[in-house]
Amino acid sequence: MYRVTRTPQIVAHRGFSGRYPENTRAAIEGAIALGVDMVEVDVRLSREGVPVIFHDARLGHITDCPHRVDALTIDELKTLDIGRWRGSQFRHERILTLAEALELVHKRIPINLDIKTPAAMAPVVSAVQARKMVDDVVLSGCSWVQARRARRLEPHLHVLMNIDGLLGTFLRLCSARLALLISHLQMRMTQVAGLNVSHRVAADHFIRSATARNLPVWTWTVDDPVRARQLAKLGAISITSNWPDRVLTALQATG
Repeated sequence: MYRVTRTPQIVAHRGFSGRYPENTRAAIEGAIALGVDMVEVDVRLSREGVPVIFHDARLGHITDCPHRVDALTIDELKTLDIGRWRGSQFRHERILTLAEALELVHKRIPINLDIKTPAAMAPVVSAVQARKMVDDVVLSGCSWVQARRARRLEPHLHVLMNIDGLLGTFLRLCSARLALLISHLQMRMTQVAGLNVSHRVAADHFIRSATARNLPVWTWTVDDPVRARQLAKLGAISITSNWPDRVLTALQATG
């Protein structure tokens, strides 16, 4: 069951993607072995609408296939090698279905499912419900509208609301204070578990102010140990990193 056991909790971005090919079985297993609090992976749909674990819309950045993920069937996607680009030792890593990823982490570690396309929302929630893992899953990648939809589909899910667009706009045009007030209102209306934001967009005073209002702030993607320590002092409840080993070491050093 997911619960915050330490603050900040350390989340492995796309699995332990600094050391292993992203979103693979190897990356997830590496993160679990490291002792992180949660694993984060990305979810898209295959051509027949099956949720699969992959980040980009197109497959070409880590395979020799130029097509979109949603243009191929599960059987076709399973033929692709998504590990070889990181080294010969990772050859034959295959795209995981969401069902396979959930089975891999079941009763071992909570998982953060980053919804990369709105069409994946309902199939993802259905898969989580079917495996009775509602208490083990956090959904992210959600706008306010998507967060509301997720909560309607499953009121007991932990859902994060992404606020990068809102915060970035208000930081350019006026102030973080207005973004904070709007985020606070939306969060209370939606009953989400926290605000999900890039640490590069979130000004330090925004994180501090949100924490003072009891608004949990989840930050990503933090690979600099110094920045991780700063975020911990500001009160960020969660730090997502490609290199969770570095973040863990940095935070342990500060006690």
